[in-house]
Amino acid sequence: MAAFCFALSAVSFFLMHEPVAVLIGVRGARAKESWGRRARKQAIWLAATGAGMGAAALILAPFEGRLALLVPLTAGALLLPAFLSGRLKTLTSEVLVIGALTGTLLPMSVSSGVAWPRAWIASGIWFVTFLIGTLTVHAIKARIGKGVGTSWLVTVTPALSAATIAVGFLAAATSQPPLTASLALALAGSIGIVCSITAVHPRRLKQVGWTFVAWNVITWAPLSAM
Repeated sequence: MAAFCFALSAVSFFLMHEPVAVLIGVRGARAKESWGRRARKQAIWLAATGAGMGAAALILAPFEGRLALLVPLTAGALLLPAFLSGRLKTLTSEVLVIGALTGTLLPMSVSSGVAWPRAWIASGIWFVTFLIGTLTVHAIKARIGKGVGTSWLVTVTPALSAATIAVGFLAAATSQPPLTASLALALAGSIGIVCSITAVHPRRLKQVGWTFVAWNVITWAPLSAM
């Protein structure tokens, strides 16, 4: 039940981003005028749900689960200034979002009786998977030049993806982590390699996004079998 409450709390706070973005004017003055009242109600309900489920999780969770919560809470606290200012599209902010969301897996896992090493492995692989996806999108944008995206990611992203695949195969050879975890890590790096080799155009970002969704589901399969 603690893990379930942690999950509901995380989802609620994640969904709260959109109504808050409308309220603070990130979506424009027209959106704030048209949807402000509805956004305020949604933000209040989601905040109440997130806080309530979070409090219930803290009550139900063992000490280890509460301790693990410090990871996503720290990332969330560092992200808060960017969130309130509507500057979540920077690379730093997006990495913090990844850390906050994937870090939530730690208190969920530990509260369900999963050993710390496996919880860290699963959370770490999710972090790497979403990090490579985010860096790939920034690299695709940077290819058009004109100050869009982050230019150094054009070379760093495929190198990091290749290194991730190599680490996955090396881990499988040592037989230290579960084989399914090594497979998931190798899968995480392969999407960055594919997008780098095919030199995807920025106009295809929507298709790239859905490809990442499918790839994350594929990565989830071996992770769930750990």
